[in-house]
Amino acid sequence: MDRQREVYREEAYELLVELETSLLELEETPDDEEQIGRVFRAMHTIKGSGAMFGFDDIADFTHELETVFDQVRSGKITVTKELVNLALSGRDQIKAMLDASDGGTPADPLKSQQIITSLKTLLADTGNHGECSPPVQTSAQPMTGNADGPGLRLRSEEPFKEVTYRIRFRPESYIFFSGTNPILLLKEIQEIGDCRVSAQTDRIPLLEDYDTESCYTYWDIILTTTRGENAIRDVFIFVEDDCDLTIEVIDEADSVEEDDSYKRIGEILVERGDVSSEALNRTLGDQKRIGEMFVENQVVDKHKVNSALEEQQHVKEARRKRREAALGASIRVDAEKLDGLVDLVGELVTVQARLSQKASFQNDPELRLISELVERLTAELRDNTMSIRMLPIGTTFTKFRRLVRDLSGELGKEVVLATDGGETELDKTVIEKLNDPLVHIIRNSIDHGIEAPDIREASGKPRQGTVKLSAVHSGADVLIRISDDGAGLDPDRIREKAL
Repeated sequence: MDRQREVYREEAYELLVELETSLLELEETPDDEEQIGRVFRAMHTIKGSGAMFGFDDIADFTHELETVFDQVRSGKITVTKELVNLALSGRDQIKAMLDASDGGTPADPLKSQQIITSLKTLLADTGNHGECSPPVQTSAQPMTGNADGPGLRLRSEEPFKEVTYRIRFRPESYIFFSGTNPILLLKEIQEIGDCRVSAQTDRIPLLEDYDTESCYTYWDIILTTTRGENAIRDVFIFVEDDCDLTIEVIDEADSVEEDDSYKRIGEILVERGDVSSEALNRTLGDQKRIGEMFVENQVVDKHKVNSALEEQQHVKEARRKRREAALGASIRVDAEKLDGLVDLVGELVTVQARLSQKASFQNDPELRLISELVERLTAELRDNTMSIRMLPIGTTFTKFRRLVRDLSGELGKEVVLATDGGETELDKTVIEKLNDPLVHIIRNSIDHGIEAPDIREASGKPRQGTVKLSAVHSGADVLIRISDDGAGLDPDRIREKAL
């Protein structure tokens, strides 16, 4: 249980970083439903998993924050600067509770109560009193691991999990008269997720009976999406009275299957109503493939068999991707173990150099061949090991958005942080060492470089100042630049200070 609690703490710290980033994004785009969802899910996972592993104080406090953002999700209250301020304060309080659970300074319970009181006041002012829908259940999902590695991986259910649907869209023959083009609807449905469309043409009559203004084709669609059934129905909302639309769930991402197997072609055709159970049983007596036998015996149109094959292949592919994603999930490694691996690789490189030197002195072709092979493998191992320690510097850049926001508010200035080159990679240890000097320089930019809004406006500048943080590769080095559009250096003040 101690190991599981430690894993929870690690996951919770990551979620707090995501929560802070999402709240800052949400402040700039208050109507962004995706950001609202990210905020809610981060809070929900911290709360649900906290209760599971004995962090009851964190679970109870986070529940209050989650309740408010459930109201935001449902459109009952809007995102304001005051709400974001309270949420960020709540995020800081959760972090303090986590720190305290690991032997840090105890979190101030009075601070928690003040935040909760302010949240309830905010709800009361908007006419809401905290009623929220039942929370989505959170679960602990087992992962492959050993005693040294993580025994579980926390996850939260998305508002809509990944589901595969079987859709049959059969428009009425007169649908063209309303100005509807079914192809446009099919293109729109393809934008919702991974989609396969099969046209069914068995209703098309002979040429002498063909009406060029009638629609005879209908379509079978297999769609894997996280958008939910309502998103599918919204595509067909204006033609629902002019078509026969069926939507069935055929696969869900509740679990990772051991293999990719799915229903047989005969089962799919019976489920769709394209073949009767009696016809299936009669045909199973033959030794050919079931689809070929159905077509040969004229039990079902070949296009329907092709559509069933498409469904079978689609679901198999979706299950394969889920299984590979689960197997390829990241694991946590203690920094000490990683350092030990780097040291061992360093020693291996030294031994390999000695082997290469010995092989060059010996006139033994087989020894030289072995030496060259060891040299190549050692070089690959060295490069891979060093790359494990490399992290994008953007993870550090993100932390400074909160610093800029809070400091500019304290000083009465309007400042934003612009970043560039966040994907530039640096060694993990170097990134950690950079944090304090970067904080110091950014604070100086806001304290002394960027002027007050009125002064900037008077000098013809925009009221809002900008601090730019960038990273770029330059040969074997990484250049980190911090600049601002403030007043710049004052030589007279610098000289006065020096004297």
